[in-house]
Amino acid sequence: MPVQMRLDLIDYTIEIFFPKALENNIPEIRNQLDEAFKIYQNNFNSDANWYYFANSIKADPKLLAYNKEGLTELVLKKLTFGFKRVGQDGDLILSFIDIDKDPAIEGQLLFYLASRYLNSPFLKSEIKFLFTHKKAGVYNKITQFFTELAKVFSDCYIEINLKDTFPKQNALFPQRIGTSMIVYIPSPLNADDYPEAHRMIPINRDDKQVGTVIISLDHIPNRDNTEDIKIINRLDIRLREADLLPTRQ
Repeated sequence: MPVQMRLDLIDYTIEIFFPKALENNIPEIRNQLDEAFKIYQNNFNSDANWYYFANSIKADPKLLAYNKEGLTELVLKKLTFGFKRVGQDGDLILSFIDIDKDPAIEGQLLFYLASRYLNSPFLKSEIKFLFTHKKAGVYNKITQFFTELAKVFSDCYIEINLKDTFPKQNALFPQRIGTSMIVYIPSPLNADDYPEAHRMIPINRDDKQVGTVIISLDHIPNRDNTEDIKIINRLDIRLREADLLPTRQ
């Protein structure tokens, strides 16, 4: 029975890659986390409570990190303590969980990751959502949530990793941010230059296009579907030729 339940679910990851920062701006990072949680609440579960976790995945009331009122002071404490160590003792990783009431779903996860190479003043950071959702209707959920993220984080690259159907290692350029089912490029693109794409959504700020959401297919891609692979590869090649697929390093 548990195996059958898993057949109805899909696991996927959405990653937001922030531009490198010169300093640890904790108020800005708090704002980024607050916006990410808020978009999740608006798209999936307005009543969700997120909890900080470290060694075990469980909801500890003492570790409440986000609810309807917004971020708790716990998050500020974790950021402040974490940034004193980043670059010295390794990367900063903050982990949060929303325990779903559906027994078939283990809970949605969010990670904030930051790193610095040796003594460099530049900080590299990202927010990563790890989701488990029912397959029914998930395509529309993904595209809506992804587009809302792009509207807020319009200066970031955003990509998806479909763990079971089209993971990163199946991409044409596995070390680079790639198209897969959907990708956000912080650059204004012309749909005529990407005829393979199922849909392209311009992202505007102050009445000016600043980025583009590229939706490659009208369905969840499958690595066993030759046509899916051809379309995704063509899009990745066009973006690579335009120098719009940076490495994740």
